[in-house]
Amino acid sequence: MISYNQIFLEMERQLSAAKKTEDEREMREALAAIRSLCEVALGGKPRNDDYVIPKMHTPQTVQPIQSLDAQPMIEEGANGGSIFDF
Repeated sequence: MISYNQIFLEMERQLSAAKKTEDEREMREALAAIRSLCEVALGGKPRNDDYVIPKMHTPQTVQPIQSLDAQPMIEEGANGGSIFDF
């Protein structure tokens, strides 16, 4: 179980981040994280639209999508390279 102290420390960190930023989206995310932390501390079930607190210091890598064949498919009766050609 997560201790109240750990929850309070994360709340303080999120509050500090919310106070420092001028980006409204970042501020709202920090406030939503604080709301979620309150729900965890009180044992309530978080709402589905709540912000999920990401794991800190976890590098994320994005793998590029490799196409097997970069050539467009050519069909008889099609009128060009549009994805809307049937």
